[in-house]
Amino acid sequence: MSQYINQIAVNQLVQEVGGENVPFLFGIFCDELDEFIDTLTTQPEIEKVREISHCLKSSAGSFGADKLAMMAIHIEEKAKTEQKEWIERNISEFVNIARGTELAYRELLMKQAY
Repeated sequence: MSQYINQIAVNQLVQEVGGENVPFLFGIFCDELDEFIDTLTTQPEIEKVREISHCLKSSAGSFGADKLAMMAIHIEEKAKTEQKEWIERNISEFVNIARGTELAYRELLMKQAY
């Protein structure tokens, strides 16, 4: 399995919502990631970075994207305390993790391997 996907969490989600609903939910998650990636690559204000990281902290955690959820937690903490320099140094890693996560979930959708 991908470094971006916690299969145990995905299995639990399938049990909770039903396998027939998973493609819809993962599709929304991937589309959300795509929008957030676009915004993050335009050097947004720190408040926008905080909003995005807050949203991703929750949704990534729910869908088993643990690596992204952990990075979102760190980014949100730094944004709350306005550590702009730290965010500027680490935003590209956040974007790369988000991209990798999106690709992994789109691949999972194509293979229907959940």
